[in-house]
Amino acid sequence: MPPSPSPTPPRASSPPVRVRALPRTYRQSVSEPAVRGTSVVTFTLMLTAPAVLTAALLRPRGSGRRGR
Repeated sequence: MPPSPSPTPPRASSPPVRVRALPRTYRQSVSEPAVRGTSVVTFTLMLTAPAVLTAALLRPRGSGRRGR
């Protein structure tokens, strides 16, 4: 059985070309500005905080924990 041919050596790759990033130009929005209201973060906190506090208050307290 003849020996298998040796694999061809990998080609030397050329160095990557660097492209300079250009700053984006500012364009005015075409849509109307949104009506100012409650932010999403504030709305989420107002919605979830009472539920979390209620769940903490209603959580059953076991008598098996001692030393704390």
